Amino acid sequence: MSFPSHSFANNEIKKSQSLRTGFLLNSFPDIERADLEVALKYWTEELGRQVNIPATIKIYQSLKQMQLDFEHDKINFIILPPLDIVNNFDPNQLADGYKAYTAGKATEDLLVVTLKQNKINSFRDVKNKHLSLLSNDEMSKMYANTLALESFNQIAHNVFHLIDYTYKSPQLIYKLFFKQTDVIFIYQNAYDLAVELNPQIKSKTQIIDKLVGIQRGIGFFHKSINKQFRNKVVTEMEQIHNYPQGQQLLNIFFSDKAVRSKVSDLKATQQLKQHYTQLLKRQAKRK
Repeated sequence: MSFPSHSFANNEIKKSQSLRTGFLLNSFPDIERADLEVALKYWTEELGRQVNIPATIKIYQSLKQMQLDFEHDKINFIILPPLDIVNNFDPNQLADGYKAYTAGKATEDLLVVTLKQNKINSFRDVKNKHLSLLSNDEMSKMYANTLALESFNQIAHNVFHLIDYTYKSPQLIYKLFFKQTDVIFIYQNAYDLAVELNPQIKSKTQIIDKLVGIQRGIGFFHKSINKQFRNKVVTEMEQIHNYPQGQQLLNIFFSDKAVRSKVSDLKATQQLKQHYTQLLKRQAKRK
């Protein structure tokens, strides 16, 4: 009978006491790719050294690969939009982690915005109009379909004459402002920043609907990870705004600080998805 070598055992202990984060490249379209691929890795490792927790981050282009690596302990922490987590990960395998706070909140609203002069004053006025959404934002797509099903008993592609996708929020708001589209879905912080830079945007646009209290991204540990280690990481993360390295890391996400996340934070997203699924079933019955 053979036994694990001493060095193997030490490596396993080191691995179990390291933060190994998985991050999907396309999950946060407003963050520059270079920041994700270079700065995020650098500041994660620098911060880990500062708080004495070995930390690495792996950037993924495939959500499926990220899911597999999480299951097989190649990564032990995931950061994703809540809907991606609900759609692709078993909540019973998740444990508390952390999430970013921006402007005193961990959530923001998803706004439906139109030009005032176009007289699109409610979602019932969008028939045969042009819709623009953020690329790779599943919440915007689901909310567009939800509103379309509620108003027309049809999915969005059968309501709008054209739906296109834009990589960055500023491009969305300026497409609307310069009359290159009729309706956009944009998050509150991005809209507020655009208004701050150009006050005319506020005077010429209107919010016709909103989805309140959406989390853009949230992080969870795998449940198998030692609870003491998880708590140590979260406790340190709640203090990272006090470190220059932590401030640099938070700046990438346009955030002020990090706070503890709970698996129950996914409940609102689960309920939204359930409502959407019910609307799809209702549509199928009426056909």
